[in-house]
Amino acid sequence: MAVVCALAALVAGACSSSSKSSSGGSSASSATTASSGSVGSATGSSGSTAGNTASAPGVTPDSIKIGIQTSLTGSASSQYKNIVKAVQARFAVQNAQGGVFGRKLTTVVVDDQSSETGSLTAAQALSSQGVFGVIAESAFVAGGFRPYQHAGVPVTGGGYDGPEWETQPNTNMFAVGGQYPGYPQYSGMLQFVKEHGGTNIACIGYDVTSSKASADGCVPAAKAVGMKAGYINDSLGFGTVNVTPVALAMKSAGVDSVYMAMDANTNLAIVTAAKQSGVHLKAPMLATGYGQDILDDPTALQAAQGAYFLNQFAPIELNTPATQQFVSALKAHANYTGEPGFDLYEGWAGADLMIKGLEAAGSNPTRKSFITNLSKVTNYDAGGLLASPVDFSKFGQPPATQCAFYPQLEGKRFIVASSKPVCGGRV
Repeated sequence: MAVVCALAALVAGACSSSSKSSSGGSSASSATTASSGSVGSATGSSGSTAGNTASAPGVTPDSIKIGIQTSLTGSASSQYKNIVKAVQARFAVQNAQGGVFGRKLTTVVVDDQSSETGSLTAAQALSSQGVFGVIAESAFVAGGFRPYQHAGVPVTGGGYDGPEWETQPNTNMFAVGGQYPGYPQYSGMLQFVKEHGGTNIACIGYDVTSSKASADGCVPAAKAVGMKAGYINDSLGFGTVNVTPVALAMKSAGVDSVYMAMDANTNLAIVTAAKQSGVHLKAPMLATGYGQDILDDPTALQAAQGAYFLNQFAPIELNTPATQQFVSALKAHANYTGEPGFDLYEGWAGADLMIKGLEAAGSNPTRKSFITNLSKVTNYDAGGLLASPVDFSKFGQPPATQCAFYPQLEGKRFIVASSKPVCGGRV
């Protein structure tokens, strides 16, 4: 469920730029030495605390307190186990360079217990602790976003849980991958599947808004590239692994490819059941699963051989300056040396976007200056990790094109066929 909205509903990501804004990442991202993770001399927003004041809740002359809302317990906790590590690793890089305008970043972590009720409780808890802003990485933010909006608290995160990220009056919320209402669909992923042998695709999702919209949107996207959508199921229960009936229906429909806008457990269960039922999938596409977890699970590893994974971030196999920096920082500050998965990418990017907003807010930030000035940034790319830069000045306006990467599992490693993301037009 962690990715069924932003990653699954946006079947590819926008590639735009503008001279109106600064470059995509925050200043410490670009200043980190890619090969070692060490930090260069302080530049940009880092440096002296002279002139700093306690300008807003959570802000002192030498620190800024940021909340982290995520699911540490409950049904979704396995998807979020490294969120806090990733946020704190990104903040550690920034703090090592002098913080933001000389202020060190600190964190307060709350558990929403994988529920919308828990999300509301978490939001109230963070508000009572006087945080300046919140990094919300959870599939349940929809249950607790209103206290943030009412108080004008800046919120950054994946934006994959519901439509509140891209609807008025919630202009205090900034989704890493963009804020596009109505779950717009793009042709890039389906064109990719077609080019890899798919002619008749199954589109499968949970009975939750974002996943359902993604599965349903797969149908016109398939038509747009000349494919048939022979089987559509948008009503699976969240987290289900009882999928033998789905596999049999896929076989009956004669599908040769599948797109699954669900969490890794369900996706892998369908791939396994399809193979056992004699369904030969030429290009299975999973919205989740890229990362170390699948490499460490022999059953999952076998089931997912040859599968592709939808990824809005640059896979580390590309070995770009951005991915080198990301990997080095995780090793240095989170003691993590495996293949980064969804939670590490999302936590890092949510923290990077918070830093970007603080830099834009000025030397004595207020919540209003954060929101106003981050809304003017037109080319945010998480320091080079995002496949599609985001224009925050166009709140609620979907871009004409979207792009993504599609790493493939081969043996015990992921392979990326192209160093450039695959892009497609809006359907």
